[in-house]
Amino acid sequence: MANKTSFTVEEWKDLCDTPHLVGLAVALSGASGITGTIKETFASSLAVAEGQKSDRELIRALCATEEIQAAQSGVRESLMALKADEFAVVQQKLATLALDRARAAIAALQAKAPEDIAAYRSFIAALAERVAEAAKEGGFFGIGGERVSAGEKQMLAKLEEALGGSA
Repeated sequence: MANKTSFTVEEWKDLCDTPHLVGLAVALSGASGITGTIKETFASSLAVAEGQKSDRELIRALCATEEIQAAQSGVRESLMALKADEFAVVQQKLATLALDRARAAIAALQAKAPEDIAAYRSFIAALAERVAEAAKEGGFFGIGGERVSAGEKQMLAKLEEALGGSA
């Protein structure tokens, strides 16, 4: 079974940062407002924390407290590097970064731990779906709206492609 020592520093960073970047990219791809974004961010964090209970050693290692803290720091650095004035530009750059990291993570797994690809894909896809479903989009004070917005559906489809198909 693969663990941190199976990968280079950069590959491990891709594997660890991807869940956090994907969660943020999915949350920002919808229009759920501040309350919805908080719910979606919480859903992402909860999904990562639950990864500590996975039956796969790799997922547990990625979701260890020290790895979560390192990934959050890395994501903050990545976000600071985006430097864009308009939200739409930041949103697009974040989506691109998340998808690129997901592709890099899958490539690392294909090269060094192909037996863990399905579990990683499933973990990332489930996290993204959980974030997308955490808050309604387009409603008014919780009335109306849709569970998963068109923007979130589009991001989920791009993520599925980046992960190499269905999880």
